[in-house]
Amino acid sequence: MSDELGTVDVLFNNAGVMLPSPIDEQRFDQWQQQIDLNVAGLMNTIGSFVPQLVKAAEDKGVADLINTSSIGAQNIFPNFAVYSGTKAFVTHMSRTLRAELGAKNVRVSAIEPGIVETELQGHVTDAGATEWLDGTRDHIEWLDPADVAAAIDFLVAQPARVNVQQLTITPTRQAS
Repeated sequence: MSDELGTVDVLFNNAGVMLPSPIDEQRFDQWQQQIDLNVAGLMNTIGSFVPQLVKAAEDKGVADLINTSSIGAQNIFPNFAVYSGTKAFVTHMSRTLRAELGAKNVRVSAIEPGIVETELQGHVTDAGATEWLDGTRDHIEWLDPADVAAAIDFLVAQPARVNVQQLTITPTRQAS
């Protein structure tokens, strides 16, 4: 495949699902779906591409692994416990991988966006969470995906000696 597509020197690991609900509703199916995609899916993708990233770093001097976390990894949002837990995993795992892969010139970064206008909110089934999300639109201009893309451009544009370990990007009016 690398003959057809070239080498992989940047991996933007961005797949995820957000299914908030009160913990006492015991939505085990949704908990598992979030763990499967946000944790296992992330790790499967990393496992598939790390050899190529290491090779690209050997050839070019640097490669980038950027994992999408969330401000939920650091902040408290009621009814987002499982989602936030999976994103805390992403942030901490990125720190740990930095120790392993940095010595091989693979920079590892975690980007932690606040609320972004994507399809992510369309998967939410909890009425209270949907109401809260819709209510934020009244006083917060959500980030555009292009805002996150610009942040990714910033990360990969750094000199090879620079690794921005973690980048939090939120709408200006989003307090937490």
